[in-house]
Amino acid sequence: MEPSASGSSRGIVRGFTDIGLGTLVSRVSGFAREVVTATVFGAGTSMDIFVAAFTIPNLVCRVLGETAVESAFMPLFRGLWSKGERNAAWRLASHTLNGLTILLIALVVLGIAASPLLVRLVASGFKGEVFEATVRMTRLMFPFGLLIGLAALMGAILLAHRRYRPYSLAPVLLNVGILASVVFLSGELSFYSLGIGVLVGGALQFLVQIPFARRLAAADGESLFRPGAGLRDEHMRHVRKLSGPVLASAVIQRLGTLVDRLIASFLVPGSISSLYFSFRIVHLPYAILALSAGRSVAPLLSEQFALKQEDAFRDTLTAGLRMNIAYLTPVVVLAVWYARPIVGLVYERGAFDANDLTMTASAFALYAVGLVSMGIEFLLVRAFAARLDTATPVRIAIGAFVLNVALNLVLVRTPLQHAGLALATSLAMTAHAAALLIMMNRRLAESGHRVRPTDVMGPAGKVAIGALALAGVLWGLDRFTGIPFARTAQMERLARLALGGVFGGGVYLVVLWILGLAEITQLLGRIRR
Repeated sequence: MEPSASGSSRGIVRGFTDIGLGTLVSRVSGFAREVVTATVFGAGTSMDIFVAAFTIPNLVCRVLGETAVESAFMPLFRGLWSKGERNAAWRLASHTLNGLTILLIALVVLGIAASPLLVRLVASGFKGEVFEATVRMTRLMFPFGLLIGLAALMGAILLAHRRYRPYSLAPVLLNVGILASVVFLSGELSFYSLGIGVLVGGALQFLVQIPFARRLAAADGESLFRPGAGLRDEHMRHVRKLSGPVLASAVIQRLGTLVDRLIASFLVPGSISSLYFSFRIVHLPYAILALSAGRSVAPLLSEQFALKQEDAFRDTLTAGLRMNIAYLTPVVVLAVWYARPIVGLVYERGAFDANDLTMTASAFALYAVGLVSMGIEFLLVRAFAARLDTATPVRIAIGAFVLNVALNLVLVRTPLQHAGLALATSLAMTAHAAALLIMMNRRLAESGHRVRPTDVMGPAGKVAIGALALAGVLWGLDRFTGIPFARTAQMERLARLALGGVFGGGVYLVVLWILGLAEITQLLGRIRR
């Protein structure tokens, strides 16, 4: 029997669809935000200022928020809860909340004071008024790190209890805050309205999750809010021990983005924002498919490791790998084939002109090449965290960062220019994912439960056949099908994407259904239900 046909795999697909649907709503609202932002500000100096200024506060929230709590706190919290140690689990949650709050406040104060230095590190090519405006914007948005970091902790509690829908829908409020601010304040505050919206949205995202987390604690007869930071608590010490490598690994990974933007600040104007806009599009399928797959698997992996169910852990991990390959491969084909129409349909209006389209589309296609690797890397980092091993990923992340920088310096000098930075990211991520998989298999082999190559390569071969069929359909549609009813360029783009997505995607699903790929048959069954 294939691992993916197991009961746990069906549960993973159920979690995947729940998170995916919630994330879809969140990301669609995010794209509405990006469309409005691109229409109002284009891909020029104003957006370069916002993107550069948002880099450091966003780095703080991603590293100390999502990454740290999901990799250091959530696996231990879920393990304690699964073993029936409910009081210890909620005491850990309360202590983590208090300690994280103190740490984030300190970092916000420090970051506001050090904003000029941070801007020089992120965007050394900025001079004069552009530099000063970036410093002001950075100071304005730094409290976002506190708000979104605490929101991430509330989300980790919901994720550990598999409350997928409120967890995945909460980020909608961040987009609502930014959208409302741009619509109502941009006329008076210009691009500073983006900073106001970031703060409002971050606060809403945090506050909306608190009632759900409090009810979960109350159901166990516990309280989420209690005094103390748990400095002497053994579980809190374990979280701090796990957090060190997690933070180091996350910082190293995010440094790749900083290096990209630093190099891009010396290129033609719009290079930074083109990379930003293109990655925002790539992040849509990544969030809906890859993050949903990884997050649906993570609580189960933590529980299985805590209960010493090594065979189930291996099967769950294998199912996650197969899901990433099956669900992300067709997206790669569609994104590369339709890079220009996708970017044009999403962004080309208002101040976003033809040159912005060309620059953003080239970066988008080369970011998309690494989508499968990005998904597998996310899954494997969570798998190591579930085993309470956060040291191994940091060693691998260092090597991936060095490779990324080396590729940046080579590829940016080619005709690709800024798009070479996107390709470097994809290549480095592929190497990163491969190294993580090799090391994880070594850990699993110690207990005699390594991932069998046939369990992954067999399905991958079927996926390759489906991808070739998809590419054939796209070629045929472009070669033999006209779109006479399209009156505008946007209508033509929409029609091409609709035809390619429906017919190409349909053929991909049918081919893999005929070939009996379990991930597709289970997904179709879940959608029908």
